[in-house]
Amino acid sequence: LLAVACHKEPVLDSDGEYLVYTAPGKETTFTSFTTFDLADSLLVIGQSSKPEYSQSNNAIALIQAVKTNMEKLGYIYLPSNPDAQLGLQVTYAEDTQRFVQYYDDPYWWLDYPGYWPAGYWGDWTGWYYPYPVVYSYTTNALIADMVDLTAGEENGKLKIVWSCYIGGPASASINYDVKRMSLAVDQAFAQSPYLKPSNQ
Repeated sequence: LLAVACHKEPVLDSDGEYLVYTAPGKETTFTSFTTFDLADSLLVIGQSSKPEYSQSNNAIALIQAVKTNMEKLGYIYLPSNPDAQLGLQVTYAEDTQRFVQYYDDPYWWLDYPGYWPAGYWGDWTGWYYPYPVVYSYTTNALIADMVDLTAGEENGKLKIVWSCYIGGPASASINYDVKRMSLAVDQAFAQSPYLKPSNQ
């Protein structure tokens, strides 16, 4: 399990879990808030050039994880209510990097840990036709932004009073990643004790 850290320090990936980073806005006193609203769709970026919104079962599970933690703190959920004092948007991002490297040396594995040295099989000589080695990796992240709905807009933007970043290498199963992210959401609130509202 992730260890509890200070609010501005990330929890490092020590056993396959996501890194969790949280930070409050400057000069924000959360005891002045009691209610919140939460977007009912997950903003998805990285899949296409345009933003997309999802209400899939996995998306709802991640949104619910945030809602549950807010209510555990004592905040009152006011969906689509103009009287809500805090607003939250949850965003999912995914990125895949692909690499191709060409080799013309038969001993391309020479420095790979655990392999015998090239001479173990005999000293092969001569020219070898270059061939590609292709590999890729995917990372995903969950981002939550909390804004002060009572402060109004400044330069067309709402004031962000809390940010949360959860990210790391993606697994082969999105369902498994959603479970990992839900646990990381719990960790994000656990390491942000200053979020307690005035009624607590």
